[in-house]
Amino acid sequence: METLRRVPRLSVLAAAACTLLALSSAGRAQSLQSTLEQFSATDVKGYVQPMADLFGANMNAGIFHSAEIGKMGFHLSLDIVGMAAMVGDNQKTYTVNAPPGFNPASFQTATMFGGKGGVVTDAGTGFTYRGSDGFVSTTVVPLAAPQLTIGDVFGTRAVIRFITTPAVSNFPKATLWGIGAQHSISQYLPMVPLNVAAHIFVNKFTFGDLIDFSGTSIGIDASKSFSILNLFGGVAWEKSSMEAKYTPTNTAFAPVDITMTGANNFRATIGLGLHIVFFSIFADANFGSITNFSAGIGFGG
Repeated sequence: METLRRVPRLSVLAAAACTLLALSSAGRAQSLQSTLEQFSATDVKGYVQPMADLFGANMNAGIFHSAEIGKMGFHLSLDIVGMAAMVGDNQKTYTVNAPPGFNPASFQTATMFGGKGGVVTDAGTGFTYRGSDGFVSTTVVPLAAPQLTIGDVFGTRAVIRFITTPAVSNFPKATLWGIGAQHSISQYLPMVPLNVAAHIFVNKFTFGDLIDFSGTSIGIDASKSFSILNLFGGVAWEKSSMEAKYTPTNTAFAPVDITMTGANNFRATIGLGLHIVFFSIFADANFGSITNFSAGIGFGG
C-alpha cells in the first residue's frame, strides 16, 4: 500500500519568489499558493528555506558599482540591475517528518527547487510514503530592478529601488522597494589611492498577502578607475528574512505565519565596470554563504 502526498511541479524558470516580478501568468501565482497550502508550518520551513536564502541574497546585491563620490555637486543615474543566485545541491533536499508511527520518523525529500519527492518505507508495516515534489526546476534564482542614484551632498548619495506590478485576476500585487545611502570616506582620507565609501541599504519585497521579504546591507565599498575601466569591490554585513502567511487546506493544521532568516550574513564583492560619458555597464560576483552575481547597465553619472 502506498500513501502519496503530491504537489504540482513546474519545469519553467518562474514561480515562487524567484521570478515573481516577471511572472505573466495568474495561474502560476495561484499554483504557488495552493502548493504551500498543503504544508503545515513545520514542514513548509524546510521546503521554502532555499527561497529565503537565495532571494534574500539577491535583494542585497547590485547596490553599488563605484565608490567615487563628490563632496558637493550634481549626480543622477538610472541603473537596470539584474541579480542571480546559484541553486546548490544542498538547496534541493531537506529532512521532513514521516507520518506519525513511521519508522524511520524522518527522511530526505525535495525542497521547492528539488526533483521528485523522497520515499520512506515503514520498517514494521512495509507501507511507503512519498514526500512532496519540487515546485520549480532551475539552477539560478533571478531578480531584476531599476535603481536610481542621486547626489552629491556632503559626499553622500541616495540609492532608491522601486518596481511594482498590479493585481490581475488571481495574480496578487507585487512590490519591491529599497532605499539607502552611500557616503564617501575618501573625502576624509585624501592620501588613500582608492575611492572608499560606506553604504547602508534596506529593502522589502511583498507578494500579495502570501510572502514578505526584508533585507538590510551595511558595508564598505572601494573602487579604482583606469580611464574608462572601473574596478570595484567591498565587504558587507547583511541580513534578510522571509515571512510566509497562509491557511493550510488540511483543517488539522493551524494557520501558518512563519519567518525564516536568509543564510547570508556576510559577503565579499569583486566587480568590473565600463563607463563611457553617460553610459555604463557593470558586473560583479558576491561570495558568502550564498554565491550570487549581479550585472547591469546605467545611464547618467
